[in-house]
Amino acid sequence: MRLFVFRDPPLDGPTNMARDEHLLYADDLRPAALRVYFWAPPTLSLGYFQRSEAVAALPEDVRDLAVVRRATGGGAILHDREITYCLAADDSIDLARKAPPELYRAVHACWQRVLAADGHESALAPEDFPLPTPRTGPFFCFEKPGRTDLIVADQKKLLGSAQRRIPGRVLQHGSLMLAQRFASHPGAALGDPPPDRIERWIDAFIEEISATLELSPTPLDWSPQRLEDVANRRQRYASDEWLHLR
Repeated sequence: MRLFVFRDPPLDGPTNMARDEHLLYADDLRPAALRVYFWAPPTLSLGYFQRSEAVAALPEDVRDLAVVRRATGGGAILHDREITYCLAADDSIDLARKAPPELYRAVHACWQRVLAADGHESALAPEDFPLPTPRTGPFFCFEKPGRTDLIVADQKKLLGSAQRRIPGRVLQHGSLMLAQRFASHPGAALGDPPPDRIERWIDAFIEEISATLELSPTPLDWSPQRLEDVANRRQRYASDEWLHLR
């Protein structure tokens, strides 16, 4: 039983969202696939249910950034200095069959252990925090932590995730904040660690999530056939029709 692992360089918003969607629908990436990646240029991702016109009211330092709409709900995220992950899993995996918060907690706990091993203390938000919802909350996801999010001592949000479910399969992706280069970027950060430390954290996260899912990590590259599928899916994410869906 394998966890197929993709490690990607920085890519633009439509490409990142199309590659995540490929993981959700690819029949040969079963029972689970994991993608770890970055963004270039800095990009605002809107939650599926958010209004696109809200971007015009944002502070000047972030108003003109690239924008993409996700297929997952929740608040907008400013993707810049962060590690982003995407996990797609069949319901043959116990955690994928359970209620959404269970998979959030499991993956966030993996990141918590990775960071703790390197001296960064964090915690899962307490049970009296509201559960994350796909339709409600502040414009920026990181403005207010939910019950399953990873937070630091001042209760600022360090890691949050969102899901998309189809029959028999779930996609969960999320962002771990490394640094904030924009004054309007909410949440906590990890002091802008150097590249070698980031790679070490990613290695450790892959080990942790593989153990949690009881799967064997199997690295994969993007084949020409996969890239063709991604290119087709990217057209929707790059379109004005999708961006201004709401």
